[in-house]
Amino acid sequence: MEKRRNISILTFILATTLVTAGLVFWSSFRIKESTPLKESFASSTLEQITQSETKEDVLSPNGKMTLTVKNVRKTDIISQIFFTTTDTNETPVQIYSADSSSGRTILIPYNTFSPDNKYVFLKTGTSDKPEYLVLRTDGKNIQDDDKGVEITKLFYEKYPELIITDVTGWGGIGLIVVNADYKEGKVGPSFWFDLSNFSFIKLSTRFN
Repeated sequence: MEKRRNISILTFILATTLVTAGLVFWSSFRIKESTPLKESFASSTLEQITQSETKEDVLSPNGKMTLTVKNVRKTDIISQIFFTTTDTNETPVQIYSADSSSGRTILIPYNTFSPDNKYVFLKTGTSDKPEYLVLRTDGKNIQDDDKGVEITKLFYEKYPELIITDVTGWGGIGLIVVNADYKEGKVGPSFWFDLSNFSFIKLSTRFN
């Protein structure tokens, strides 16, 4: 009788141990299953792989100032930071920053600097709808709370019958040359965009 009782007790203890171990194992499995460890690791790896950085420098014609754009690509967004340095002060002055996409980035034209190095203009938008932005090289606002002035918007408000074909560069101190054609295809006039009052001056000669 005593022997049979001992066997029953041992059987009960063994069964209880097996059930407890099974519950612990199942609980551990459920916790691991619900934690997206692989997804978290994949996201951080993807961020490191897709992030890259480039830099472009453009020197002013007189060699006294440099405009630099720093492009930081992260997935499909490009963060662009523009800053200037001079030959007497290498401390960068940030003049503009923007988030762009691969199809709409801000470019530095070859003739970006004004003759007095006080302004630069940048080309943005898309290939079929370009836009042109003018900024001060000292980082200050160009007017009131506006960091820059966008030429295209102002032009189409005054000349809706024309299409800007190019902004070729500087025609003098504070003057930018703008070429335009008529929407029906006829060759249009050239203008000066006057930075002193943000107006357009129609020219008698077409600049190409």
